[in-house]
Amino acid sequence: MLLRTGLAALLLAVLVACEPAEVAPRSSASGPDRVASGSASTRGEVASETAGAAQDLQVVRSQVEAAVWRFHAADTARDAQAVIDLLWPEYEMLVDGARTDYQAVVSGTRSFMASLDLFHTEWSDLRVTPLSGDFAVSSFFFRDSIVTSAGELIQARGPTTLVWEQRGGIWKMRFGDADHYPLASPR
Repeated sequence: MLLRTGLAALLLAVLVACEPAEVAPRSSASGPDRVASGSASTRGEVASETAGAAQDLQVVRSQVEAAVWRFHAADTARDAQAVIDLLWPEYEMLVDGARTDYQAVVSGTRSFMASLDLFHTEWSDLRVTPLSGDFAVSSFFFRDSIVTSAGELIQARGPTTLVWEQRGGIWKMRFGDADHYPLASPR
């Protein structure tokens, strides 16, 4: 009971300390000429800011889409280093329900790509959802046909979701989730 009471007191103290402060308007205009009830000037500024934000998100969408297609090109070229270069060192992944970290993905990518003779993958229904100017989520469906060095044909399909982060103008993956479902063999 003491622990629960102590945690409740701590939570209350944090909430009180983090009470939202009064936020100043984004514009430096003030005084009687600035009417908060929606003057033409205010509506025009809001429309301009909204259009600017939409344009910024469209730029994010385009940049991340280009990064996704660089990832596709690296995969199909079996270029392990180009794939790795698209990952931030904090990258984590869920693949077929198993969690893996950056180091495991790096070593796994190198050994996997080296074990292949052919990597054909088709990606469809690509969607990029900007979350901010520096974060976005991409999702798509893949259909793989892989031939290993041993001559084994592996075919799979499934969804992939990736979280992208931009640092210093460079977009790389921060998190990924991919599930592979075998394709039925033709009879």
